[in-house]
Amino acid sequence: MSELPFKIPETKQELLTLFRESREKFALLWQGLPEEALTCRPGPKPDWSVKDTIAHICWWESFALSRITILAAGETLHLLSDYDTLNQKVFEQYREMPLENVVLMFEANQAQIEAMIDSMSFAEWADEQRPNFSGQSLMRMLGGNTFGHYYEHFEDLQAYRQKKS
Repeated sequence: MSELPFKIPETKQELLTLFRESREKFALLWQGLPEEALTCRPGPKPDWSVKDTIAHICWWESFALSRITILAAGETLHLLSDYDTLNQKVFEQYREMPLENVVLMFEANQAQIEAMIDSMSFAEWADEQRPNFSGQSLMRMLGGNTFGHYYEHFEDLQAYRQKKS
């Protein structure tokens, strides 16, 4: 995706609003579908159900929270490279998790992410000169694993929802 479908936040309130609105748009793509439509494979992807997609998003949100905590403490992290293998491991980890548990995880992550956003100043979120993570801001890391990541799955979920409606 070359052009971002959203404006880069310039304040903490804009960051929080972007997170909430993007997450709501993501959730609206699957909320209200019957359980069968949420759990059947193939779903939005040939080998993933909607539930698998939600679990995938939740894992990356949680991963970002833990990495942001480490970076905010001044520790160093290195970039990941083999996303396909990691995503496959995440899929296997959550494949049999009941839909209800995945939805609860999705809901719990929202409160944790909002608390994390609130816990730091916007200057801390936007600092591109962090020496401990390839010059990437914490906001960029958060966005890549939340609002930016939701948009990566929008098309597949929209097409799937239309097919199921």
